[in-house]
Amino acid sequence: MQEEKKFSEYIVSGAEEPEVNPREILFKYLVHWKWFVVSLLLALVLGYLFIQTQIPQYKIQTTLLIKDDKSGASSDAKDLLNQLDLNSSSKIIDNEIQILKSNSLMTKVIEALHLQTNYYIQHHLAKYYLYKNSPFKVEVLKPGPLTYSKEWLVNLVDEQKALFNGKPVSLNKPVQTDAGLILITRAKSVRFSNQPIYVTFSTTANLAAAYSGNIKIDPASKEATVLLISLEDAIPQRGKDILDNLIDEYNIAAIDDKNKTATNSLNFIQSRLVSIANDLSSVEKKVQDYKSSNSITDITAESGLFLSSVKDNDDQLSKINLQLASLDNLESYLNEGNDNTGVKLPSMLGIQDPSLLALVQQLGQAQITRTSLLRTTPETNPIVNSINDQIQSIKETLLPTLKNVRSGLLLNKEQLISESKKFSGIIKNVPAKERGLLDVMRQQDIKNNLFNFLLQKRESTELSLATTISDSRTIDKAISDNTPLKPVKGVIYSFFILLGLLLPIIVIYLKNVLDYKIRDKSQIEKLTRTPILAEIAHSDDSVPLIVSERPRSMIAEQMRAFRTNLQYIDFNNDHKVILFTSNISGEGKSFISLNLGASLATANKKVVVLELDLRKPKLHSALGLENSVGLSNYFIGKVSSKDIIRSIPQQENYYIITSGPVPPNPAELLTNGRMDILIAELKKEFDFIILDAPPVGLVTDAQILSKWADATMFVIRNNYSIKAQVSLIDNLYRKQIFKNLNIVYNSVDRGNGYGYGYGYGYGYGYYEEDLNKKRILSPFSRFFKKD
Repeated sequence: MQEEKKFSEYIVSGAEEPEVNPREILFKYLVHWKWFVVSLLLALVLGYLFIQTQIPQYKIQTTLLIKDDKSGASSDAKDLLNQLDLNSSSKIIDNEIQILKSNSLMTKVIEALHLQTNYYIQHHLAKYYLYKNSPFKVEVLKPGPLTYSKEWLVNLVDEQKALFNGKPVSLNKPVQTDAGLILITRAKSVRFSNQPIYVTFSTTANLAAAYSGNIKIDPASKEATVLLISLEDAIPQRGKDILDNLIDEYNIAAIDDKNKTATNSLNFIQSRLVSIANDLSSVEKKVQDYKSSNSITDITAESGLFLSSVKDNDDQLSKINLQLASLDNLESYLNEGNDNTGVKLPSMLGIQDPSLLALVQQLGQAQITRTSLLRTTPETNPIVNSINDQIQSIKETLLPTLKNVRSGLLLNKEQLISESKKFSGIIKNVPAKERGLLDVMRQQDIKNNLFNFLLQKRESTELSLATTISDSRTIDKAISDNTPLKPVKGVIYSFFILLGLLLPIIVIYLKNVLDYKIRDKSQIEKLTRTPILAEIAHSDDSVPLIVSERPRSMIAEQMRAFRTNLQYIDFNNDHKVILFTSNISGEGKSFISLNLGASLATANKKVVVLELDLRKPKLHSALGLENSVGLSNYFIGKVSSKDIIRSIPQQENYYIITSGPVPPNPAELLTNGRMDILIAELKKEFDFIILDAPPVGLVTDAQILSKWADATMFVIRNNYSIKAQVSLIDNLYRKQIFKNLNIVYNSVDRGNGYGYGYGYGYGYGYYEEDLNKKRILSPFSRFFKKD
């Protein structure tokens, strides 16, 4: 009794919800190790093929110094600029980065390098790009509808002909093709080759946008004005040429912007020189005419000294008038408002005030910056708005400074006019002829001095224009890495290895989640508290009585263990009735009941098995017995129990009562009272009575027979029974519909493969369609069926 109690506790505890066992979970995946091996090998192959399809990308980098030179202004001007926050280096660097990444600069680079046409050779999965080593060049003169949408195959035939997409075309002359009007020229610097080369065409705008987006520009540090410019390209030399040409175009554009102010001043000086030259010529003609008409050849020393003083006074007055004219132009420019930010600044000819000159210079620089920004940035951009605010702030500062400078000039002018009036009074005392000469020579000297002054300014401006340099300097020419930046083989292989591991795990997990069949014992234990009394291994043997004919087989040993476990069931008598049933047909209950009876018979127990599947009996056919008389005849009272009991030839002490002819009403026959008499008579003669009943999930026969059973064995077949059926067993167990209900787990594959192969094939096609036909597996499938 103590052993029986321990076994009962063991069975019940096995039905409880098991804890998560990491080893069991790991084993579920490791059992499919072959799939992992195949998946990893396939992933590595795919990774290799993927790498072969990738075009290696090299990193090309150059370094550019942006000069931040504000030394041209005086200290007062610098303080004023600092107050206006116009010396911010970060804003300048950001502006220059935007200019360097502009499509306008990149367009010039692409057109200069003729990058609109790409050439490559296809070798298996890889592409090898050609840059300056293509044996020919293709230029699109007039694009067609398909020019930019496909690849074109070109190969040279000889020095005069080529094949373009399989069609012969002439070299060195425009030809009409499917790609539009094109011109193919032979590259004399490259050795002749008739190898097929693929050609693709791109528009300049698309290429400029692509390359501009691919360029990365970063400051070397927060405080430095050094820019690190990098580009990724499949051809290192092409990347170097792009970066070098980009910097060249950037410097040219910067110089052009700086020359605009000098050019404006030069144009103003040139126009003034033309006007002054005309005036000077007219005045000189007057002096000549006056001297000629009055026969004057010289003037006295006193007149000469006086004339010199008058001339100096008039020179200063002319310069002041010139400065006032420049101030008037500047004031008109400033009063025009914000709409003139794109208009060139007026010339500051003659102005000597350093503060005013510094502010005008800063205003011109801010306008140049704004013009550069507007090439790549819309007017609504905050950076442009900031520059606009700076320009307006400079203008507001310029106006009072301009007024102060004008006030000083006007004061000097009044003094000079006063001096001029004094000289005029003195001139009245000079003899008439000499006074007339003095007047005309005075005008000549004024015009002559002004003309000389303008000539000096023109030379100075032209010198400044000729020596203009960019505010940037290339520190390092573009260089390329020797090894490709992309693809990173280690990362790609790691990704595909991870993918190769994850795919089987995902598939196995989904298979387990979506699987509706019983695959192992733990699944039964999770779904029901019904004890599992025995586990029977899978067998492909077609022998019906394995216990008798294969006594040393695994099945025979497991039947003996099953027989031993029966002692732990409380039968309450010496003559035990055991009912075998299942949920559906094909779960092996007849095979197990037949062999359990044989195992009991080998233990010197007298056993009889009743073939109670009256609808579709098969036990007799498996044993090779005749079935003309059986249980159906007994239930209708035509024969006695002794007339239907027959021995099983393969096993001593083992008997069978076959079903007999198939009756029309099996359930009614079981309830007509004859079954009580039969069981009572059999208990007198036999130690064990085994009832092989129909499936409980299909008909009610098993429930009818349960009242005569001391114990019920519910058979579940591995890889066949459905998980939902186990819930039915649990319901039967909790409601105690069957006495001493236990589970027999059948067809357990110890190698974790699945299948069930009883050659005589018990089935119940009478109740349901046979959905599990015999599977004919290919060698590959059988390889993966079992690990």
